[in-house]
Amino acid sequence: MDNKNFKREYIFKGITAFLVIAACVLFAFIVFKIDVIWGYVKKIFVVLSPVIFGLVIAYLVNPMVDFFEKYISKLMFRKAKNAEKALRASQIISVVLAILIFAVVIVGLILLVIPQIITSVSSFINSFPARLDAISAWSNNFLKENEKMQGLLTRVLDYEKNWLKTDLSGTVNNIASNLASGVWSVVNFFKNFGLGLIFAIYLLFSKDKLINQTKKMMFALMSDKTVGRILSWLSKSNKVFSGFINGKLLDSLIIGVLCFIGTTVLGIPYALLVSVIVGVTNIIPVFGPYIGGIPSAVLVTIENPMKGLYFIIFVILLQALDGNFIGPKILGNKTGLSNFWVMFAIVIGGGLFGVIGMLIGVPAFAVIYYAFALFINYRLKAKDKSTLSDDYSREALEERIALEEQDNA
Repeated sequence: MDNKNFKREYIFKGITAFLVIAACVLFAFIVFKIDVIWGYVKKIFVVLSPVIFGLVIAYLVNPMVDFFEKYISKLMFRKAKNAEKALRASQIISVVLAILIFAVVIVGLILLVIPQIITSVSSFINSFPARLDAISAWSNNFLKENEKMQGLLTRVLDYEKNWLKTDLSGTVNNIASNLASGVWSVVNFFKNFGLGLIFAIYLLFSKDKLINQTKKMMFALMSDKTVGRILSWLSKSNKVFSGFINGKLLDSLIIGVLCFIGTTVLGIPYALLVSVIVGVTNIIPVFGPYIGGIPSAVLVTIENPMKGLYFIIFVILLQALDGNFIGPKILGNKTGLSNFWVMFAIVIGGGLFGVIGMLIGVPAFAVIYYAFALFINYRLKAKDKSTLSDDYSREALEERIALEEQDNA
């Protein structure tokens, strides 16, 4: 019997050692081949783009579906004799209505905004030569009074001539290649978006069945207690994600509309174009106002320097209004993160996934933070220790040590 226990102990130690070594080898492989692995991950995301679009659309539209289903089902149950058919009919009507509203909003925004943006860009391009001539005339007058600046400009022009002779062709080829790639990206985006919309419709029709099947699998593979914890965490995650994303979209819509009203009243050029830029970039937490405000201010200043100054002052006041009143009123503290962790999530999310990462990085990190906090509190409770962070300050620990020493004495 002792011999068997001895063998089991060494077998267990051997398996443990093997798993530790395998984990170290795998970690080293990931570290040294991170570029290759990340390349494959990006390819997987590209292939799954329609599915990801579908999941995002379904997630955004689902609150509307639930809202319609709540009231339509009541009407259907009053008149229908078969409860199952009434439930199915209310679900179909709700999904169709929600998708139609979503499609109408998207198409409406495109038809409303795109022509205005094209008009604004065309106006800017047409007026650019005149602006350039004005800048050139001003610079010539300035250079006549400043010989050193004239010499510097001559050297710059000589460099530009050499660049035109040697590097222009390669630059033009790169621009043409990037333009073609950009056109293809736009076409690919609309293709994936269309497929994602179809996928979202199927997903919304079968969401209840998919959720039930997932719960069934979880109860089969895990204990009831573990499933309860996971479902509680998923419920919290859903509240954080939906609350933050929907609130941020509403907040950005309000800021875009207010920006358009303000720029129109002030007579600022390209009012709709800069309002769209400010509204869209406002979706990105913290950095969004600067990402949208700076290029918009440059665009307006080129057209009219004084209007550019008005625009800068207006945007600063608008962002102050959003940061102190509109944003907190709509969003509150949906994520439960401090300002430091918000900045951390934006930087990491932006570095990994670009603009999309900057948007979803905050709620995603909030979910991870919440899960880690649950684990830490669970471990502390198991050790019969406090779960309050203030109880681990220097003063609190010194006080606790002093009390322990008094008890021992």
